[in-house]
Amino acid sequence: MKFSIHSGSNKINRYILSEDWSAVKSRCEMHPREAAVWTKRVGFFDGEHESRILPIHQACALHAPKDVIDALIKAYPKGVQALETSFMRNTLHVALMYGCSSDVIELLLFCDPLCAQTEDTLGRLPIHYACSNGSNPDVLKLLLSADPSSARASDKNGWLPIHVAIHMGASTESIKELLDANPSSVNAKTDKRNTPMTLLSRVNCKNKDEVKRLLDSIVIEKSSVEQKQTNFHNSLRAKVVTSRSA
Repeated sequence: MKFSIHSGSNKINRYILSEDWSAVKSRCEMHPREAAVWTKRVGFFDGEHESRILPIHQACALHAPKDVIDALIKAYPKGVQALETSFMRNTLHVALMYGCSSDVIELLLFCDPLCAQTEDTLGRLPIHYACSNGSNPDVLKLLLSADPSSARASDKNGWLPIHVAIHMGASTESIKELLDANPSSVNAKTDKRNTPMTLLSRVNCKNKDEVKRLLDSIVIEKSSVEQKQTNFHNSLRAKVVTSRSA
């Protein structure tokens, strides 16, 4: 993966780009201020947009190991929540987009659990990118533990994490994690009126039938609960009417 450096280049950035992780850690200890230097990158996300980023953003994009990310955080703790400038994504967004390991994700959440609640310019939380880049069940558990409400968060197109996960052919275990966190999402519609089941019908994945059975079971269970609630309220109203008539 190649990135163009326009300005703000320093030794720590050069070490990161060459993936010399031992040198990066040493540089963090000897010159911690370099971890706070912003650098312009062309095509950091999509090959087109210019973005101003920190060394920690670049390190995550290159799958730096946990000890390197830890060194960068110690050198500049504010880097965890710092937003790159093209899509206003924090370090957790970047780490998930580029598929960093679960121990790196856990470290970022430990340093700042609130980073799981940050929206980018597309209205997407970090969990949306976890779902679009592998939907690692362990990572989803970490994100949902940090912010359970994220399973109910929709982006600017009305997509919940469950929509993204199904659209990208996520594992059954990952789908179940999201449904357990937000059972009502089984019937949730995007702005274009697509439900999880609609999206599932359009993808070709090995676990398609298994996911369909899971969605069906949630729908049946949800309908059963709603019917019991309706029966209870109807019974209660009938008792009130009877008591008033007596």
